Amino acid sequence: MKKGTILIIDDELSVRESLAYFFQDEGYRVFTADNGEIGLELFSRERVDLVLTDLRMPRKDGIEVMTAIHEHSPDTPMVVVSGAGGKEDIIKALRMGAKDYITKPIDDLEMIHHIIRKALENKHLIEDNRRYRKQLEKSEIRYRTITEQIAEGIFTVDAQENLTFTNQAFCKMLGYSSKTLSNMNLRDLIPRDSFNIIEQQTDSRKRGLTSRYEIQMIDKEKNIVHVELACSPLLDDGNQYNGAITVVRDITKLIELRKQYQKFLKGQKNKEKGMLAICANCKSVRDKKAGWIQVEDFFADVVFSHGICPDCCEKLYPEFNFSELDEDDFDT
Repeated sequence: MKKGTILIIDDELSVRESLAYFFQDEGYRVFTADNGEIGLELFSRERVDLVLTDLRMPRKDGIEVMTAIHEHSPDTPMVVVSGAGGKEDIIKALRMGAKDYITKPIDDLEMIHHIIRKALENKHLIEDNRRYRKQLEKSEIRYRTITEQIAEGIFTVDAQENLTFTNQAFCKMLGYSSKTLSNMNLRDLIPRDSFNIIEQQTDSRKRGLTSRYEIQMIDKEKNIVHVELACSPLLDDGNQYNGAITVVRDITKLIELRKQYQKFLKGQKNKEKGMLAICANCKSVRDKKAGWIQVEDFFADVVFSHGICPDCCEKLYPEFNFSELDEDDFDT
């Protein structure tokens, strides 16, 4: 199994071949070049994971090679193996990204192998981290796209209740811009009584629990907005509470309907106090004390007189002129 590709650039044949044979035996894919110019051609043509280079070489020296590689591929690890070069050359090599500087003659190939292995492991970690970041960026873009399309408000907060994200529906709900809200804390948007509820619910979220509850918020015009919050905790890599994501639903109209309904029920209770129950069949009237009573007995203490209303008179006797009569004339 190939462990990676190494490019060895050295004008000494014995050094070049001994390094090449050693790393090939260790399972690496190896390219060699006897000068810097050929080495750069191979680097541009092949997929190289690490470069081993001498400093003093014909046509292009090691510093020129490292400078060119660093410009085009700054993450490619390089190790200098050289018998020449003073303190300034070592400093230049390290500034160009050299992971180590090994002096000739080479006495311990296992020591070089250890340096190469660590350099490649570090390179793979950097590449994995970059891929992971790209995936996170794609996920964040997808997440933001989805949340912006949702009709209900969405916001996230950190562990101190600072707003870290708000979608357009939430901004519209309170009348603020996303930029303004990003500099605000939930305390700036919620009355004290409601924020006490927030703090109680945060204790639950710190235990990993989700919650749904109603509070009041204050919009840009200082109006009260009744909302229902559905909150879920956000945890860091150590499974520690790092904030929350919340879905917000404006229930201001619902609260008003609740109040109207309660008022209606209260009115119905008042009406029931003066309401009479009458049997649909025998027309008996229900008395709360005496039970069901015949209608004649129920109204026994009420004196009635017989008469006819003007509208009925006109319908029954259209030929008669009733316009000259008073209301009292219709009683008998």
